[in-house]
Amino acid sequence: MPVLVKDQQIVADPWQLLESIPDYVPDNAIVPINQLSNTNANGAWVEGDLEVDDFGEELAKLDLVAVHFPMFADGRGLSLGSLLRSRYGFEGELRAIGEVQPDLTPFMHRCGFDAFVLENELAAKTAIQCMASMSDFYQGSVIQPEPAYRRKHSH
Repeated sequence: MPVLVKDQQIVADPWQLLESIPDYVPDNAIVPINQLSNTNANGAWVEGDLEVDDFGEELAKLDLVAVHFPMFADGRGLSLGSLLRSRYGFEGELRAIGEVQPDLTPFMHRCGFDAFVLENELAAKTAIQCMASMSDFYQGSVIQPEPAYRRKHSH
């Protein structure tokens, strides 16, 4: 059973992922981006290969964007997440769905993802441990733009 990790904690999922649009779409629905304009939903899901410039401004206004990773070796969704945060100022929940591997969540987090749907509770707990295992990075990222050598460290 899929488990949601948000802000490095296992939480209940208040959102409903819809593959297709029924007659009634609740506000907490995550709908395909190409059907967003036909609903009152505040969340959309996109494929990782989406051209962000085509939908970036529209996505930036939503409460949640879920990026689908079709396979663990497909990193295009990482660029999409990073661009949504940095170029379009997206401040809502950025969720990784699909083939999300626990050991890759620290890198996904650095690209701006704050929520991950994992296949089961064991994978969710492993993801939390993986994210907690790294306390600092030398390179800058979406979550910490300044590289380590430019940050003041107290010793």
